[in-house]
Amino acid sequence: MELPQDLAREVQQSWHRFLQRTEPLRSDLHRYCRSLTGSVWDAEDLVQETLLRGFAKLAELASQVDNPKAYLFRIASNLWIDHYRRAQPVLPAEPVVHNNPERHAEVRDAARQLIHLLPPQERAAVVLKDVFDFRLEEIATTLDTSVGAVKAALHRGREKLAEPKPLRRVAPPSEAIVDRFVQAFNTRDLNGLASLLREDAIGEPVSMGSAQGRQAVRDSSLYYSLYLEKGEPRAERRIYEGEPIILIWYALDPANPVVRDVARLEEIDGQISRLRFFCFCTETMAEVVAALGVPFEPVGYGVWSPGFLEIQKQEEFQRWIAGE
Repeated sequence: MELPQDLAREVQQSWHRFLQRTEPLRSDLHRYCRSLTGSVWDAEDLVQETLLRGFAKLAELASQVDNPKAYLFRIASNLWIDHYRRAQPVLPAEPVVHNNPERHAEVRDAARQLIHLLPPQERAAVVLKDVFDFRLEEIATTLDTSVGAVKAALHRGREKLAEPKPLRRVAPPSEAIVDRFVQAFNTRDLNGLASLLREDAIGEPVSMGSAQGRQAVRDSSLYYSLYLEKGEPRAERRIYEGEPIILIWYALDPANPVVRDVARLEEIDGQISRLRFFCFCTETMAEVVAALGVPFEPVGYGVWSPGFLEIQKQEEFQRWIAGE
């Protein structure tokens, strides 16, 4: 059975409206997820899953959401606890608290330890209280528990933060596959880029959708990145937290090129199995480029951003959408 095209379009439009309405909460939501997971990449995954779950659950609610921030934080907490119980995630690095610089070092050190030492309920309670300064009653509501249980979780969690534990890391993609991608990108070799993908590869501009299969990825995100974006996009391999990633530079002002996109690869048997572009993930992009010390110009949170709207006016874009 196939879903009608008009239904798919209506759902997509509703999803975009939901993302636009929740834009003011994205920074705090990302900061919360970042403190829980300890990894900028895992944080972005949790943000995206939280938004998707929050969007889907709206259809089940009998009343309106009066506190959208608490609504999203509760979903993020439940998702994280469920994930943690299914399997211990791999959690490198340290969280960053952007909105409270005077407490950065204190919270950073404590959060780095709690990532590895605390069960998920204790971890969430400590982050909500010590990083976001939630009231005990708010934490109890967010975690669907009692104030007494929150107090106990905070007490246990804070006692455990004194003992460090070694970090564990996942194997990154090889530098060879990343370098081949960069070379093909910079020579505008679309077929060469596609040849690096597995037949069942997934490509996605994170939060804006995905394409499945080598040909679909070639004709969507790869084609868009090479031929529709202005500013002569140029790819560069950099190492971030031990992982080779791809920065995509744009020379909209020829004298001052800036990074406007970051891509990550996942590799299976020497081919790319997943290709993710983070241009619509402002907080993730900002943290990565700040760590690398390169200039950054955010695109925005979605296809409604001013820069993307300008691209949609181009004849080339319209022909691409029409499949010509």
